[in-house]
Amino acid sequence: MKSAPSFHSAARRRSRTGLSLIEVLMAIVILGIGLTILIAGASRCIAVVRKVRSLETTRELFGRVEVEKPIWVEEDIEDAAGSGSFSGEYSGYQWRRDVEEVGEEEDGLWLVTTTISWSERGQNNSETVVTYVHWPQKN
Repeated sequence: MKSAPSFHSAARRRSRTGLSLIEVLMAIVILGIGLTILIAGASRCIAVVRKVRSLETTRELFGRVEVEKPIWVEEDIEDAAGSGSFSGEYSGYQWRRDVEEVGEEEDGLWLVTTTISWSERGQNNSETVVTYVHWPQKN
């Protein structure tokens, strides 16, 4: 026959049933590390979304520049150079187009650089598109 458990063994079991301070601290440290990694990942995702939104906006504005001030309607390609700003929801954006000759004059090759710039959160940002245009000299 088994004997009834003694008073000392029951008291020993009761003192071991809770979590120790070290176990609680380790759980808090692991939880803190996990939350830090999650917050860092979420902020990177937000930065990527912000960058994609800026690129999409500048892509639209490059198209607007080409529609509002097309190169091919100019009498001389050098007249396509210029700068300006946008109205409405894009009032904080500016554009600039530079035109320079590449190679020999008779080649008729021109480098057209269009830049969209804006300021966001105190930082100046810009995106640039570089295009080569063949524009032969008129005789």
